[in-house]
Amino acid sequence: MAGGNYGGSSTPTVAIPGDVLLTGINTAYSGWVCTSMVDGSVGTFTYSGQTVNTSTSPIEFVMFAPLLGGMDSTQTFFCYDCNCAGQMNNFVLSEMNNYTGSTGQVNSVFQPTIIGGGGLMS
Repeated sequence: MAGGNYGGSSTPTVAIPGDVLLTGINTAYSGWVCTSMVDGSVGTFTYSGQTVNTSTSPIEFVMFAPLLGGMDSTQTFFCYDCNCAGQMNNFVLSEMNNYTGSTGQVNSVFQPTIIGGGGLMS
């Protein structure tokens, strides 16, 4: 839970109390993405106008911080800054070391191969 690389500078994931996240939702955390939430009590929060019941805590799904609402201090969200200007990390393939943001400069090793279609292999 709350680990891995989701793009941008997503590793490590930062634990943010719900009330703190709510206060900075349109400022400090406007470009952040959350990947999970745990709740110290049974409650709710909203995501994109839909009520999410936290009785099944922990909850894991990709949540864009500006779409969150109605959370409180008993809820902790695990988020990362997704301004996508930083280099992605945790890749073991040396061919990926030039990947930055949403534009990758990769060599021909990663050209797609389509299987099927009469063996076109293009």
